[in-house]
Amino acid sequence: MAILALKKLDKLFHPDSVAIIGASPDKKKVGYAALRNMVDCGFKGRLYAINPKAAEYGEIEGVKVYANISEISDTIDLAVVCIPARFMPSLIEELGQKGVKYAAIITAGFKETGSDGAKLEHQIVEIAKKYGLRIVGPNILGVIDTSAPINASFAERSPIKGEVAFLSQSGALLTGILDWSRAEGIGYSSFVSLGNKADLDESDFIEALADDEQTLAILAYLESINRGSKFIEVCNKVTRKKPVVVIKSGRSEAGSKAASSHTGSMTGADTTYDVAFEKCGVIRADNAQELFDMAFAFSYMPIPKSNRIAIITNAGGPGILATDEAERNGLELASISSEFKEKLKEFLPPAANFNNPIDALGTAQAEDYSRILELALKDEGIDGAIVILTPQAMTEGQETADKIVEIRNKYPNKPIVSIFIGGEILGPSIYHLKKNRIPCYPHPERGVKAMAALVEYAVIKERPSIEEIVDLDRDKARVREIFSKVKSEERTNLLGTEAIEVAKAYGIQTPPTKLAMSAEDAGMFAEEIGFPVVMKITSPDIVHKTDIGGVKLNIKNKEEAIQTYIEIIENAKKHHPESKILAVDIQKMEKTGRELIVGSLKDPQFGSLVMVGMGGVYTNFFQDVAFGLAPLTKLEAIKMLEQTKIFTLLKGVRGESPSDIDAIIDTLLKISLLVSDFPEIKELDVNPFFVYEENEGVSALDVKITLEE
Repeated sequence: MAILALKKLDKLFHPDSVAIIGASPDKKKVGYAALRNMVDCGFKGRLYAINPKAAEYGEIEGVKVYANISEISDTIDLAVVCIPARFMPSLIEELGQKGVKYAAIITAGFKETGSDGAKLEHQIVEIAKKYGLRIVGPNILGVIDTSAPINASFAERSPIKGEVAFLSQSGALLTGILDWSRAEGIGYSSFVSLGNKADLDESDFIEALADDEQTLAILAYLESINRGSKFIEVCNKVTRKKPVVVIKSGRSEAGSKAASSHTGSMTGADTTYDVAFEKCGVIRADNAQELFDMAFAFSYMPIPKSNRIAIITNAGGPGILATDEAERNGLELASISSEFKEKLKEFLPPAANFNNPIDALGTAQAEDYSRILELALKDEGIDGAIVILTPQAMTEGQETADKIVEIRNKYPNKPIVSIFIGGEILGPSIYHLKKNRIPCYPHPERGVKAMAALVEYAVIKERPSIEEIVDLDRDKARVREIFSKVKSEERTNLLGTEAIEVAKAYGIQTPPTKLAMSAEDAGMFAEEIGFPVVMKITSPDIVHKTDIGGVKLNIKNKEEAIQTYIEIIENAKKHHPESKILAVDIQKMEKTGRELIVGSLKDPQFGSLVMVGMGGVYTNFFQDVAFGLAPLTKLEAIKMLEQTKIFTLLKGVRGESPSDIDAIIDTLLKISLLVSDFPEIKELDVNPFFVYEENEGVSALDVKITLEE
């Protein structure tokens, strides 16, 4: 079959002409390694070497040397840049004038070195933009594509040709992985070093690789994500075609920057990435080993229809370990039918276990494995098989591997994961399995997680098309008016009544609330609202009101309201004497419901997270919360609530009436719309948030909103 080039970034991965800028005959220099790799990889296009000492060098590795790129009459698709950073602005100008399409800048010395390097990096990107020149890097190992083929890098060796693309923000990790993967027999369609991502980033490459027929799965090591919304948009589309697996190092700043709200304090360092990946179908690997275990599985195995698997083993212990890991990772041990069991009893000893996991005992021969595996894959109630083998004196390792390969070829539509626990004795059979495109792992946990990744992707691939965001009635003009007033007063924290007004503008149920600026107002407003009332200090400088005696409940008459106002103001002045605004919110005291917390927090990469979970005094202790990325669909809001432990109580237990779950979902969608319409909302916190019985609604008792500065 003819190779189809990528539609996007085509001439980067499949260039017709490549120039090595800074090519050198010195074997210790990057310019030599890059040129040598292009020669050795079998590049079929036109290759040029560029060095001011062209007259002295003549040729390097059989490639003619030119003093500068303008001497070449040919058009250049890709320039691989290996010269010092200080010469970069003039070079990029020259490449742009020449009409070069892509520049892979291997050179370091840019923003990773500090502010001066960052300015230089910005300068070269601006020059490149003038000419439509796209930049990979700078500070990269290079770009490799095994189907072109090109090896525009200074890596020691080229990868084996395969079906997995690997993107990495760390060039050093790429070289280590490349060397390790050759020993393991893992092949790659392409290797891309992202470096500083001054121009092209992970979203660009993932989008391009979606159209590459040579790539079955995309793996990435990322330390950051440049454009969160673009990443989600791209991956939402790509993950419907092929799996995207990411190992994300580093930490989101959202948690550390969230200073005041419960929502902020409960947003873990990696919560945003977990939520973002889930929203767009990206599978997250916990470590490098897991990442490449998944690569094996996605390269070699079909995607299962469901999660029902059979475990076949010749040893009880590994079978139990695999069973435990399967349960932890959402795999279901398929039921073994009576007909299946009867067939097993025809050839297995009576002491064997005929349930799942199927234990054929230590005496199991290759033929036993073959017959069990074939029965499993023929069974319509089984979607995949995990085959475990441990070396006993009578074990036929190589013969069993042969049989697994034979059965795999006979039943190619169901995944098989093998786990051969051993080294010296089983080495040849393990090699044979991998050579024949059957993933093989040394431990049960690794094999099961690889199978679980296949199942996870089956769910991702078949998820419904993106549901439209629910468009609810809301008064955006009123919110804009309130925010303008707050900003004009150079505040970031809204007063309690202002926050309540914002909530009301979006249809969020709140109790009647009035702002009292004097004791007399307090008495009058309390009478108007109707007793009993709650009285709360309100000030842009005071967030945690209860801590300073700023909240009083069950105020029953006018005189008590007047006296309570005086007491609350005195408490506030004692603890916050610097506060410019001090007033008291008078609020209708609502009946007690089941207490939740809902809220939102702005993440710098991905936008606003919406939260729901257990409220009350134990909120921070139990941290029973779930997050979703705004804007939420109704299905996402439902899934969020279902992820919490308190959801079980909301449905009603031990004769209790169920809570108004629909009203909770409705509130989450309204908060999602609010923070999407007004991205300047940094934090939003509703705590307590009372939920009443079914069809009785909810009440947002206390609303806090903080705007970005």
